[in-house]
Formats: sequence, C-alpha cells, structure tokens
Amino acid sequence: MRNNIIFCLGILFIFTSCVKNKGTISMTYNKATAVYGDIDAVRNTPLIGATRNIQNSGKIFVGDDFLLIGEKNEGIHVFDNTNTSAPVAVGFINLPYTEEFYVEGDFIYAESHYDFLKINIADIYNPKLIDRVEYAFGNPIENAEGEVLMGFDYEVSTETFELNSPEAEALSESSYLYYNYMNELIPQSSVPSSFAGGGSEIKGTLNKIAVHNDYIYVIGSRTIYTFRDDVTEVAYVGESEMGNEMETIYSENNNLFIGTRFSMIVASVTNPANPTYISEYNHPTSCDPVYPNGNVAYLTLRTADFSGCAGDENTLVVLDISSVSNPLEIDQITMDSPYGMALIGDNLFVGEGENGIKIFDASNPAALNHLNSNVNVLAYDILEHPTLPNVVLTTGDAGLQQYEIDYSDFSMQLISSINY
Repeated sequence: MRNNIIFCLGILFIFTSCVKNKGTISMTYNKATAVYGDIDAVRNTPLIGATRNIQNSGKIFVGDDFLLIGEKNEGIHVFDNTNTSAPVAVGFINLPYTEEFYVEGDFIYAESHYDFLKINIADIYNPKLIDRVEYAFGNPIENAEGEVLMGFDYEVSTETFELNSPEAEALSESSYLYYNYMNELIPQSSVPSSFAGGGSEIKGTLNKIAVHNDYIYVIGSRTIYTFRDDVTEVAYVGESEMGNEMETIYSENNNLFIGTRFSMIVASVTNPANPTYISEYNHPTSCDPVYPNGNVAYLTLRTADFSGCAGDENTLVVLDISSVSNPLEIDQITMDSPYGMALIGDNLFVGEGENGIKIFDASNPAALNHLNSNVNVLAYDILEHPTLPNVVLTTGDAGLQQYEIDYSDFSMQLISSINY
C-alpha cells in the first residue's frame, strides 16, 4: 500500500510540500550536501579544553556537585554546582561531532560521529578516554581525495522528481535528501547516526542512550546499537532493527522502552546482547518521550505547527505495562504542549515548553491527579537534583534554570540560571 500513497512529512520546522502532475511530483525539502574532512585529526583532538561560552546547547546531566551541558557537535561544558545559586564554568570536554552522551557512575558514554567513546570522569577536572569504538555507527563515506564524510550543509530546495524515483521514495519517509561530493543521492540508511538527547543518577526523559547491567544501547532512527562494557574497554556487539523514527530510550528492569514518532516499543533484554521486540503501543504521529514507572508508563504526545511533529495530538497518556506483552491505555490527559517528564518523589512534573509546567500527584501511578500548573516557568525537560530534594532544574530556550520548590503550594523560586 505504501507505494501507492504520496504523503508529506514536516520535520524540524520544514514542511515538505507535494504537487502531483503527470507522473512527477514537486517537493520542497531539506537538501543536505556532504562536507568532508580528516577523521584522524578529529580523533586526535585533545580531550581537555578551556572553558568557553555555550552557543548551541544539547544534553544536560545533573551530578551531586557538578553539571554537564552538551554543546552540539563540540563537546561538554563542565560546571561546578556545589553552590546551586552560583554555578561556575570550570572546564570543557572536547568531543567533536557529538550530540548525545550518557553518564553512568564515573563514566561518560558518548557518540562522536562515527565512533562510540567511554570517558572516566572520576576526576571531573581531568577526564580520561578509556576506549573508542571506531566506526561504531556507520562505515566511512569518502570523497575522491580520501577525506571522510564529516557532516552536511543544509538548504531548503524545491525540485520535481519522477513519482517512483529514489528521491521521491526517500522523501516519503523523511524531509531530507543527502548528496555526496558528486551530487549523488546517499541512502539515509548509510548516513552515520547522529544522536540527541542523562544518566542513571538522575534521568531526564529525552535520552537516546540507555545502560543495562554491563550493556549499553544507543538508538538511531531505525537501529539499536548494542555495546558491552568490559570495564577497561567497550566492545561492539551488534545492531537490531527495532522501529522507525525512534526518539527516546529508557531501561527498566529487563526491558527497553522506546519512544518513536508512531508508538511506544517494548523490547526485552533478558538476553542483553540481543534486544528482542516484545510489543508495541501505537499512537498518532507525534514527538514521544516514554517514562516507565513500575507497572505503568507515561507518554507525552506532542504535535503542533512547526514543531517537527505533524498532527494535532497534545496529551499525556498513562499505560498499564504490568503485562509488557500487552500494554493497555488507562488514561489520556489533555495537555498544551508536553515535552519531558521527571518523577520526583510522588510527583510527576511535565514540561510544557512555553506553556510552563504541570505537576501531578503520582502516589497512585495509574491514577494521576493534577495538583498545580506554573505558566511562568519555561520548561522543555525537567531534572531533579540528586541530593537536594527541593531543587528542580528546567531547560528552555534561554538556558538552564535551577528552582527551589515549596511542596506545600508547589511555588517555584528561581535560584540561578546558566544562560545561552
């Protein structure tokens, strides 16, 4: 049926428009032109760098006394957060071409374009690279001079394609087309995975890396990459095709809960080397973090104009996952624009971006009770401080904020901001 349907997807603020005419189709899309470079020079970049301004923030991790703030494609900013009212930038970890990292104990696990890295941060002022798995996320694509594909330059383009052309087929699943140095189409499956998205100490819900015992799982759009962590080295184990347009992953017990644009997927890691599909809960197309909590799971489904999530769904869904082979919907709660979630004590905090925060009583996880809304706090993702129960951190367009919360009335007093 798929080959008989022409449809349009809007991703990352660009809507693909389609006009059918006599066996051709006119499409507006994101044209990505390959940029090449020296991969060895990238790999030899010194790990420790000087402090710098945050230009393009990404992932955030909250430790007992420090904060890690990702800089997309550059590395990780390190802040001393001993005094939450005045966090201080103290260092920078150079990780070229990185977007996603995950903290587990004294280690950072991070993708660096083609490679997967393990870094010891027991001494946060002196991080050390433990291991690098080269070409973990894709085989190198080279130009005529032997330089390796390092990234893409993007522009919006409108062109006319034959209905059954490779370009039209590719644009039925994405609003991007990738071209090499000869202006030849690169299959999206050949483009190295790029990951955006905490750690087990305190989790946000926008994770694309999960750790289960001695295994690490990293999601790409369609693929779960599995690695084994053997203390002094990280070993590539394999890849599993699990879904399409996967966005977030969360490990709970012996299962992985994966949020996609179309569903929540449950995969078993009883055999940790081989994640196995168990079940799926389908929902309308939307941006979709998943947060398991015992026998239930919470999903935020967000769709809005220019959000990259075409549709009109804005809800918080509660699922019964007591039987992971058959997730059942318990409740749907209407929201404004739900993003990330954090369970702090018995309270579920849901970030609503420009619409603030909603707080629910989750003492009965299956029967959420709305407690309070704060429209004055910009919150896309929410993180709990690991040792200060009255401190809540939020992320927004302007940066990272730390608030002191009064649980008697759920009022929030700003403590400090890291602006970027």
